[in-house]
Amino acid sequence: MKILTILIILCAFIGCAPKYQVVQELDVNMYHMNNPKKGDIVIIFTQDKLNLNGWYKLKQINIIKPEGGYYENN
Repeated sequence: MKILTILIILCAFIGCAPKYQVVQELDVNMYHMNNPKKGDIVIIFTQDKLNLNGWYKLKQINIIKPEGGYYENN
């Protein structure tokens, strides 16, 4: 029983990349996203169509770097 509990806890934490919620679409292909747990706010450019109030992991989104822009990939 202890092993099963430990396995469940490990499985819960292994795939725990932070999820961001789409707050608003600022412009075409430009989204304002928020992570309430970490307090992070990001603005991304993507050709993917994201749903308002949808939750996404940044690794799942095809983020594009705007020409002449600055993009920091953590």
